[in-house]
Amino acid sequence: MSTIKSCIDKSPGEHRLIEAADHALRENPHNAPMRGLAGEPALRRTRMAFFTSKRWQPGRTLRVRFLGGDPVVQGKIVNVAQTWSEFANLKLVFGTDPDAEIRIAFDMNDGSWSLIGTDAGLEDKHNATMNYGWLDQNTPDDEYERVVLHEFGHAIGCIHEHSSPVAGIPWDKEKTYAYYESTQGWSRADVDAQVFARYAETVTNHTKFDPDSIMEYPVPNELTVGDFFIGWNRELSPLDKEFVAKNYPKTAPTATVLTVDAPATSGSIGTAGETDLYQFTVGAVGRYLVETRGQTDTMLALYGVNSPTTLIAEDDDSGYGYNARVTAALLPGEYWARVRHYSSSGTGKYSIRVRRTS
Repeated sequence: MSTIKSCIDKSPGEHRLIEAADHALRENPHNAPMRGLAGEPALRRTRMAFFTSKRWQPGRTLRVRFLGGDPVVQGKIVNVAQTWSEFANLKLVFGTDPDAEIRIAFDMNDGSWSLIGTDAGLEDKHNATMNYGWLDQNTPDDEYERVVLHEFGHAIGCIHEHSSPVAGIPWDKEKTYAYYESTQGWSRADVDAQVFARYAETVTNHTKFDPDSIMEYPVPNELTVGDFFIGWNRELSPLDKEFVAKNYPKTAPTATVLTVDAPATSGSIGTAGETDLYQFTVGAVGRYLVETRGQTDTMLALYGVNSPTTLIAEDDDSGYGYNARVTAALLPGEYWARVRHYSSSGTGKYSIRVRRTS
């Protein structure tokens, strides 16, 4: 089989998880997680750090600066990277701005990698947030397509496709350990983290498993059980384009206004992974109930006061059937409620209301 050149997942480190989550939420309030936050405040904050998304604000201009490198190689990277802007509401501007969000190095001893989305904002301005370890003037154009699209996918917040909770690749683990040890020098722990680990279904916004995704590396038949393999992906798949267009929409999502003590408002989760946003105003101190009704298995998260990223409470099944219900003592001010399906692939209709309780 052809040797697979793989990038690795880079992160700011576990000691900076909470800082990374705070940065992601300041950048884009929709990065806030919908679940997994039960427990005491300190524990909840730590878990929130694990489950916060890393998407930039849609419409953002991301400045990109090269930290050295061959001008010919730089030019090829610029041309390929702009492909993402055709489908995502993001603009990539290459230049010499010292405050550039994305900074590209060419350390041939460090492989190819990128920090995930907003994590780049934590890195010192003099340090790289992305690296290309094997691209040169003689590298074939289709390898530029494969590697550059992949790394810029990470830079705008995409994870490896084989890390998707619905991936289900039938790995032959012992052969895979041996392969990556011999070709990449990875330990078994490295392979566990970079190849076998998958995000939880309940905390990841994802499509169905996409073997054609640019975020998926080849999976040779020799490394799986049965007749399963994935070839060399060198362009954005239809699902890549659909997914990034949904996460970086051309039109910014707006909140539906709810009125306290008014009749319920109808809602619908029309596409998998959709999150509906609502806003309401509390005029007096008191206890308030926010709940959904219907046949859809909803999850509800409440934010405020006057902050769309400060989590007050969340719920799954405290309402009727599989509906969500949150009761909380609220101060006067603005509040936001986010509703999504329990399953990242689920859809369905529901209604939502807010009322003051005794």
